[in-house]
Amino acid sequence: MSTGYFLQQCLNALTVSAFYSLVAVAYVLMHGVTRRFSLAFGALAVWSGYVVINISLWLMVRMPYATVLPVGLAAIFAVIETAAVGHVTERLVVRPLIRQPSLAMLVATLGLALVLEELMRIQNGSRELWLQPILNVPMRIGGSDAFPILVTPIQIIVLAIAIGLCALIVAFISHHPFGRVWRATSQDPVMAELAGVDVGRVVGASFALAAASAGAAGALLAIYYGAVSFYFGLVIGLKTLFVAVVGGLDSVRGAFAGALMLGVLETFWSGYVSAEYRDVASFVVLTGLLILFPAGLFAGARRVDHA
Repeated sequence: MSTGYFLQQCLNALTVSAFYSLVAVAYVLMHGVTRRFSLAFGALAVWSGYVVINISLWLMVRMPYATVLPVGLAAIFAVIETAAVGHVTERLVVRPLIRQPSLAMLVATLGLALVLEELMRIQNGSRELWLQPILNVPMRIGGSDAFPILVTPIQIIVLAIAIGLCALIVAFISHHPFGRVWRATSQDPVMAELAGVDVGRVVGASFALAAASAGAAGALLAIYYGAVSFYFGLVIGLKTLFVAVVGGLDSVRGAFAGALMLGVLETFWSGYVSAEYRDVASFVVLTGLLILFPAGLFAGARRVDHA
């Protein structure tokens, strides 16, 4: 294989990693303040994807000569709505179980994921949805005639937005006052409460922010690939849960690093071996890393990213 082909795979891996990063950080945001896992973030990402495509198609009928604007408006609406769904489900499902055994949270959020997936399936008649491709004309940015390096405008836009959102989340947790109370709650919720922190509000805001991050990933996935299916939620959720655990679960940056590892693994496995067993290879490698590093590869960053 040529250098051009290798660089093309690197570019593709970066794009895939950006999607995984946004969902993986959702697990970190929730686990940091509850020490519990939610299995609903994959379903929330797919929920957002369905909203993007449905709203985009609805707007395109009413704006027949526009494509980018309807999709952009639909994406913004989808992220806001997914954050609202996250806030409501935190009140109804997550908060009553925070002081219960962790298994109760796992079962309840798995049930929540199934409910969301079934709602998506019923609402859309058990159909996968497809969105009209936009800004998808390839541009050559390097390589050789045998293996040119190609990129589409939508890939550049989606990648830039995803990286920008990741950087924004890191900056928000590191420097915003909410980030300080989030870190305090993560390190010692009892002491934080004694110091005047409203832990309940921190948990609610964290889950809403986590849902918005997962929603942004789902919206970008729907726009980039032009398709979404209700049964993707469980696979996406499990992969990114593994990624978050590999990253150390207390580090936003660790989640991003773990997502980059998964994106590189999946892309290069598909490009050089076979796409057929990509998911199997991903879970095998992630499971092996958890066996070798049960606390995560970046567990040393337990202070949750002051930088």
